[in-house]
Amino acid sequence: MGRSGTSYAYSVPKCPIGVGIRNERLYSALITKHWKHADFADALGVDQKTVERWISKGRTPHRRTAIEAAALLKENPAYLWPDLGNRPDQDGNRGEVVTVYTERSAVPKSLWLSLLDQAKESVNILVYAGLHLPEANPNWVRELRRKCEDSVSMRIAFGDPNSEQVKIRGGEEGVGAGMAARIRYALAWYQPLFGCENLEIGFHSTVLYNSILRFDDEMLVNPHVLGMPAFRAPVLHLRRIPGGPLFETYAECFENVWKTCRPYEEGE
Repeated sequence: MGRSGTSYAYSVPKCPIGVGIRNERLYSALITKHWKHADFADALGVDQKTVERWISKGRTPHRRTAIEAAALLKENPAYLWPDLGNRPDQDGNRGEVVTVYTERSAVPKSLWLSLLDQAKESVNILVYAGLHLPEANPNWVRELRRKCEDSVSMRIAFGDPNSEQVKIRGGEEGVGAGMAARIRYALAWYQPLFGCENLEIGFHSTVLYNSILRFDDEMLVNPHVLGMPAFRAPVLHLRRIPGGPLFETYAECFENVWKTCRPYEEGE
């Protein structure tokens, strides 16, 4: 509102006349966050025409620029540019890494559910307790059940609360028996899943170097750090691509742990 009482409307940035919009997500994010193309380009240190090509021609920026742009918009880079993980890096490595979050708490809450929603064939989860999943997303267990009912194969590996490895991890994090208690509390959350078709739940007794959540060809990996709770450790968002070794490494890790699991029996 100006001093004279005149109301000024925000000017929506537009693409050049005659040019369509290929990246609706980026275009909408710019409008929602009130970024003009020129100002956004200046903030990123690129030419305004570059930003307009991202929108009108669907171009995908280099990963570093995409991450910086997404941060300005408070969006997930993989949401703005779904093909980001499929392009080669400047150093020649293939882009399996969609993005890296400095700690688990920085992962957008919506990302866990959106990746689950996209899964059509299988979901694999490797955790000790994984309480952050249902606690941060109240619909998490219900959506897992829906996926099972949609014939999506699901395997969930929890830490065995009676194992020496869980006891050691509890000591490392300074919570002692609290780690085993968290696992049992997590099982209470997951109770509505028990008995579902297409679902297997197991207990593992391994040193958990990484929590792994795989949704078909997308994966979130939470490497663990000695003496720190998992929420303070980074998270890698990976996408499977032909010939890419990183995704396969963690997929193999899950399978190796799963081979050691004993079936969970309800009431344990």
